[in-house]
Amino acid sequence: MYWLVKQDKRKYVWGLIVVTIIAVLGVYVSQKASKNAIQNYRQHQIDAREQEAEMQQDSLKN
Repeated sequence: MYWLVKQDKRKYVWGLIVVTIIAVLGVYVSQKASKNAIQNYRQHQIDAREQEAEMQQDSLKN
């Protein structure tokens, strides 16, 4: 009987370890994706401003 309880505790510990690793990886991936999304948004703003400035210069020339 003790052997069965001891085995279940090992499974429980391994389960906790696996869930913890998955959670940590999930948080890491989420933060990485958020940083990439912020960088893409900022770059999009810069590109839009440059494009707008070019359009204004083109309209002034014509």
